[in-house]
Amino acid sequence: MQKEYTIIGGGVIGLSIAYQLVKAKQRVTIFNITSPTTASLAAGGMLGGQNEFSEPSPLFDLAIESRAAHKNLAKELATLTGVDVELIPSGLIKVATNEQQKQFLHKQYQFLQKQKTTPVYWKDAHDVEPLLTPHLGRALHITADHQVKARQLTKALTIAVQKLGVRIITQHVRKITATSVVTDNASYPFTQLIVAAGAWSKQLLPHLPLYPVKGECMMVKTAHTPSTTVFAVDGCYIVPKRNNEVLIGATSYPNEVDPNVTVGGILSLLTRATAMMPSLKDATIIESWCGVRPQTADGLPIIGAISPTMYVCTGHYRNGILLSPITGKLVAQALLGDVTATQRLAPFSPQRFTQGGYVCN
Repeated sequence: MQKEYTIIGGGVIGLSIAYQLVKAKQRVTIFNITSPTTASLAAGGMLGGQNEFSEPSPLFDLAIESRAAHKNLAKELATLTGVDVELIPSGLIKVATNEQQKQFLHKQYQFLQKQKTTPVYWKDAHDVEPLLTPHLGRALHITADHQVKARQLTKALTIAVQKLGVRIITQHVRKITATSVVTDNASYPFTQLIVAAGAWSKQLLPHLPLYPVKGECMMVKTAHTPSTTVFAVDGCYIVPKRNNEVLIGATSYPNEVDPNVTVGGILSLLTRATAMMPSLKDATIIESWCGVRPQTADGLPIIGAISPTMYVCTGHYRNGILLSPITGKLVAQALLGDVTATQRLAPFSPQRFTQGGYVCN
């Protein structure tokens, strides 16, 4: 039975939900409220299915499943749209720059070793990636944590949903009521609404336990491109892209949404990145930007119904790219009545924060 779904949010989460719904022959409208600081356009594109976990989490199995799904999704989107999402099988090496970080990293290695997924290794960082300084010592090598180009994935999903018949409305959403989406120009009634607007979801649903985290990144071009992604325990990462480009990220400023890139932020990134990989000192800076990531009170996404006609899907923090395939699949299935999908998403229900309801503006 065909139904009508309205989605607020044109990042990879909203687009992935729309993609799965329209493939299931449903009618879908997206209010695309992306901005230059939308996390989907600013992300490093790492598929950190193992990198992001150092202890048990209800998100772990979904992250591993979603990581694996990117390979088929990349092929599917290339066939449908002609857009290459630039899936690079780089793997990832996680490094520590002081003794305290080293202890944390070894505990993470021990945790990941016990999980029933792709093996991880404890190796000399310089042996895995010769461009790294020898002073880093041993590190966690995750061979299956690959990466895509976030902007290309967002572009491919946008074109894909349009080709499949999704209606995209680019008007600014001012507020939502119990029955309509109100823009600057008109009011649009909905049958089933999904709020998937990343950090901006809180503007529409003020009671969500969600807050923005601004992060700055930069792209450089270098004659010496690393073969693997490097991720430091302190949050600095070096991601090799195509054409000898390297993405360096990311700073972290909770509760900030300022779109400006700061000198201090870039200085911090370059100081940390060149300390790990000295050859980056000879690189040429191409561009810098920032994005705003949606973080929650307990670090897990918020996914589930908040009323019979309203659903929320946000709070993926820095893992929106990684989790987009599984999120789109499970949310679409849950909305279409799949009990198993609803059960798999139960740990992320908004009801875990409150027994009351969420009030629309």
